[in-house]
Amino acid sequence: MGQTIKKIIEDICLENNIKIHLLSKNWVIVLEKDGKTRFIRGYKFDSNLHGIGLIVDDKYALYEVLKYKNIPVAEHKIVYDKNNNLDYAIGCNTYEYVKNFFLMNNNHIVIKANNGTCGRNVYNVTDINEIEYLLNDIFNKNYSISICPFYNIEHEYRVIVLNGEVKLIYAKYLPIVVGDGIKTIKQLLIEFNYEYFFDRLQDEKYNVVLNKGEIYQYNWKYNLSQGSIAKKLTDENLINILANMAKKVANEINLGFGSIDIIETTDNKFLVLEINSGVMLENYVRLNPDDYLLVKDIYNEAINNLFID
Repeated sequence: MGQTIKKIIEDICLENNIKIHLLSKNWVIVLEKDGKTRFIRGYKFDSNLHGIGLIVDDKYALYEVLKYKNIPVAEHKIVYDKNNNLDYAIGCNTYEYVKNFFLMNNNHIVIKANNGTCGRNVYNVTDINEIEYLLNDIFNKNYSISICPFYNIEHEYRVIVLNGEVKLIYAKYLPIVVGDGIKTIKQLLIEFNYEYFFDRLQDEKYNVVLNKGEIYQYNWKYNLSQGSIAKKLTDENLINILANMAKKVANEINLGFGSIDIIETTDNKFLVLEINSGVMLENYVRLNPDDYLLVKDIYNEAINNLFID
């Protein structure tokens, strides 16, 4: 757990007479009050039933549940290792299965760990010859894989929900910079996101000066942990669209506390991309320090709700 959120939780507990014990190298937090014990593991609170917590962290399972609930959702299919010959894996444990999915989706898909987080083990695939290698590589570290079509994303948003209410909505912006004919790629990226880039760009290629109007994209993934930035939304119409969608999702699946990622495609569709049962606002606070108290209020409500029967 990051130091900023750890301090927020410690302060909340002090202010609310909640005993706090940090275990397992600060990965497990034990909260005690009025004879009750509650837990935080990583950024996962005791706010969700165990079943839904496991489902939302499973990309394929979440897709199936939201599809069943008639909620617009980005398609995900499950892939198992070729050596898995159990009944549930038959038909979706071969290279040919993934290859056919690739061909049916305009030779452009995303391959990722089915239970992955923070954009790790996520690949944008346009070359059919890369597929087998990527499958083997991901299976070395994961039990199952998700494959999904590549969506042309105009914007990606994150909605924090707690007990059926929206607490925060922000947009994520890719690390894309535009040249002015004077500054290097490194200088432009540091201006874009100083905290992330100030000590990361050692390769000589980042010392190139972009021509005026020339665009450089550092990463295609919207993860804040990989260079993207976050800004709270101010467009009331867009806020209403996203809030209504997120509340419907939370109510339909009984999500107590979580973050819902929604994409807006270039053809004006809003789709749930993923949901996280953990609420990690460390990077958001780093990028938006003026919202420190807002973030603290969210965690404060989440923690105090744990002790309400």
